[in-house]
Amino acid sequence: MGDITISSAVRTNLSSLQATSNMMSQIQERLSTGKKVNSALDNPNSFFTAQGLENRAGDLGTLLDDMGQGVQTLKAADKGISAITDLVESAKAKANQAAQTSDQTERSQYVSEYNELLGQIEDLAKDSGYNGKNLLGGTGNDLSVTFNEDGT
Repeated sequence: MGDITISSAVRTNLSSLQATSNMMSQIQERLSTGKKVNSALDNPNSFFTAQGLENRAGDLGTLLDDMGQGVQTLKAADKGISAITDLVESAKAKANQAAQTSDQTERSQYVSEYNELLGQIEDLAKDSGYNGKNLLGGTGNDLSVTFNEDGT
């Protein structure tokens, strides 16, 4: 086979087409990733700055999720406390009614109703949890939420 010779004008056009193709592929990569700099070869300073910021955004996102879980746990406990407060007021009313009557049959009925309310209070306290944490359920259910990046 013979050698192929290319004139300088064709060589210039070919070089220009290759540069255009490279720029198009770089722009396509930027459009698909949404990043101006995709590797350390493009711009090392910008790449590592962006990578550090992405890592920090991920850390802050994790903290935000942790705080959201804490808020939901507190809301569950608050709803439980509100319901328990209503039951305690009902139990107080039953105790007052029992104290005001001298009939033993009525008193035993009030005692039975009072004890039923106490059982409901205990059940509510057991059921006032969120995601495995129950702030009304006794020991071992402490809630720990991190509010800043250094863990304090």
